[in-house]
Order: sequence, then structure tokens, then C-alpha cells
Amino acid sequence: MKNTKGFTLVELLVVIAIIGTLSSVAVVNLNTARNKGKDAAIKANLAAIPAGAELFYDEDDTYDGLDDDPAWTNAAAALAEIGGSGLIDIDDQTWFAYWSLATDNTEFWCVDSTGSSKQVTNVPNGPAC
Repeated sequence: MKNTKGFTLVELLVVIAIIGTLSSVAVVNLNTARNKGKDAAIKANLAAIPAGAELFYDEDDTYDGLDDDPAWTNAAAALAEIGGSGLIDIDDQTWFAYWSLATDNTEFWCVDSTGSSKQVTNVPNGPAC
């Protein structure tokens, strides 16, 4: 009588297949969560801009030079670090900023000097979202 201990090749292959399937599902969910986190960071950085811009405007009665303000440059640097693409545009009396979202790079989060803050599908082409 032969007394062997261990697993058969079929049992090992079944276990490996199950682990592989579970790990692929976990990776997909992890990437989705990571992109949602990036979207939250993009929105938070863009949300910080209006308050700093209005403080700047109250002092100078213009937005000209706002792009040198630390609050503005810090938000722009944080957005660049997150990744994606966007635009921050300033003239004397208006400003707007938009950035592509990580979950869908055809969607953008936009904020502007009118107080608007929303998700848009088309790239804004003027000083308002």
C-alpha cells in the first residue's frame, strides 16, 4: 500500500486559477478606487483656487498677477503632480481653471471667477464654465 501525501497537479491548478481570478478582480477595483481618489484631489485643488483668487482681487481690484500668487501656484503644481491635463487662464477681470478627471479623461472639472464649479464635457473656451 502506497501512502502519499500532497496535492495532485489538478488540485494545484484549480487553486492557482481561483487565486488568479480573485486577484484580477481586486486589481480592477483598486484602479477604480485610485482614479476616484485622483478625481477627489483634482476637485479639492480646484476648490482652493476661488478663495485665494478673491482675496487677491480684493487687494488689487484685478486678477492680473494672480498666477504668481502662492495659493494659485501651489494648486497648479498639485494638479500637475496628479496628472491629466487642463488649463488655468487669467485676465484682468476674470479667471477660469479646468482639469481632466482621472475616471474619464473626456470629462473636466471647471471652476471660474463667477463662482461656478461643475463637471463639464466640453473644454471651456472662455472665462466661464
